Amino acid sequence: MNITEKIKYVGVNDKTLDLFESQYKIPNGVSYNSYIIQDEKITIMDTVDKRAVKEWLQNIEETLEECTADYLVVSHLEPDHSAGIEIIADKYPEMKIVLSKKASEMNCNHARRKYTRSRLSQITIHNGTNGTLARSNGSI
Repeated sequence: MNITEKIKYVGVNDKTLDLFESQYKIPNGVSYNSYIIQDEKITIMDTVDKRAVKEWLQNIEETLEECTADYLVVSHLEPDHSAGIEIIADKYPEMKIVLSKKASEMNCNHARRKYTRSRLSQITIHNGTNGTLARSNGSI
């Protein structure tokens, strides 16, 4: 789904859940929001819950066609935003993964594999003509 010419929705609607976080009724399911920003650099914003990763990857492949992602920005590590980190990292091995300092520490402690410091980045992303996409101070 096109949000703008350069921003595409690649998230997934999950109608198999009846409770969000095992406590809130959701009779119509839930959406796992993820976006691709296609500019001079290609950025994926958030991943999705593990139950929807296959469909999410299909959405990304259809959107990017033969292009590769430069960045993955993960807003926070709740599973509905981060469960696909390792899978998308395998698909795009040169892609930088952008997390907050605390999130990168937590991810390194819980991920099955350890990422190099250059892969888990705290940087300013200049995505292209749209200007600065994300900024984080310091280094990990």
